Amino acid sequence: MRLLEGILAFFDKAAFAVVALLMGSMGVVAFVAVFYRFVLHDPITWSEEAARYMMVWVTFLGAGYAMGKGKHIGVTMFVEKLPEGARRKAIFVAEVVVTIFLAAVTVQGVKLIISLKVQTSPAMDLPMWLPYLAIPVGTVYMFLHLLRLMLSRSGQALATADIELEAALMRKEEDR
Repeated sequence: MRLLEGILAFFDKAAFAVVALLMGSMGVVAFVAVFYRFVLHDPITWSEEAARYMMVWVTFLGAGYAMGKGKHIGVTMFVEKLPEGARRKAIFVAEVVVTIFLAAVTVQGVKLIISLKVQTSPAMDLPMWLPYLAIPVGTVYMFLHLLRLMLSRSGQALATADIELEAALMRKEEDR
């Protein structure tokens, strides 16, 4: 468990830095592209493609980071009405479904990368497997966070990803 937490701590710092760098780079690329297009009347041909590929990486790394922080959205309206035992089971089933989904997306992402190993992007001549590598990297990152959340759950806690649900239930009990 400590090894997993250490690996995830490293990936969280790296993902945060990469996402911040990519977001800043997208802003700079967009600004420069607009300047060149409308002021200099000489559009940059690769700017849209670069911004798109950066956004793909931001999306998948950000999703993994959000998984680790328990910040993915969830619908708790029905789950909070369940008794505690059923609630735990429902959360466990949801986590298993998410795990299966992440595994399927990872496998398909790897297949996609393999099929695109010789293709290059039209404007930047970038190997297409680089932007698509974000798919398996991001889903494995999310899976590792989900695994840590599932393994670290105590006997009393529902799920560390459901902090908001626990807080809502506490507020509901306080209102009574």
